[in-house]
Amino acid sequence: MKKTTLSVALLALLAGGASADVYNDNTGNHLDGGDVHDFFYSQGFNHLDITSVEMTNDADFLYINISVDADIDAVNWGKYIVGFDTGRNAGDNSTDPGSWGRNVDWGRGITDFIGSWADDGGSAAGAELRSWDGGAWGLTDATYAAGTDIMASDAGHASGVQMLTVSLASLGLSVGDVLEFDIFTTGGGADPGIDHLSRDDYATDDWANQSVAGEFLSYTIVPAPGSVALMGLGGLVATRRRR
Repeated sequence: MKKTTLSVALLALLAGGASADVYNDNTGNHLDGGDVHDFFYSQGFNHLDITSVEMTNDADFLYINISVDADIDAVNWGKYIVGFDTGRNAGDNSTDPGSWGRNVDWGRGITDFIGSWADDGGSAAGAELRSWDGGAWGLTDATYAAGTDIMASDAGHASGVQMLTVSLASLGLSVGDVLEFDIFTTGGGADPGIDHLSRDDYATDDWANQSVAGEFLSYTIVPAPGSVALMGLGGLVATRRRR
């Protein structure tokens, strides 16, 4: 019985993809217990209200789906920022260019960040990936450049999803590494983070006031499903041979 169960599980892994880690976020007006201050919520900025984030990875890429409480196709502006702490150096907490000049306090150093946008009626998406080398920020890649280390998709915009893909190699990550992160929504210029995934309460109450991140979340890089299955099947074969 145990052999059959294990074999079926391994074959399922071989055939399917990795399941995503889902990070749910508080939603709605702070007056009703939500995490977006009424100053923003009452203006109808639902496309800045994060509902959840999904993360998964394969052998080469990390996939990030940021879901918000609105049809992104129906608006003509919005920024979706991801801050990473990979642990490869102490990181940096400066705002320019470390947070695209946004008025945000990460509460710690970050080593990399993705600045992404959906500013043309939701008909397209773009992104930049920037990294801290221990002394300065540099552009690693962008969708308007090579676009091999960072990609963005508008395929989920009608459902309120900003889809991002970043290469594990660009972040210096491999299987077993733990990635700590936060994600926030914002506008242009020196605007703060309107909704931080790391907080269940509001992060700021006005465009002019700095937002402050909460405790970072974490994601562990897992083996690609096919690799897990093959390793498991190989173990079964070896076991049977020994018998």
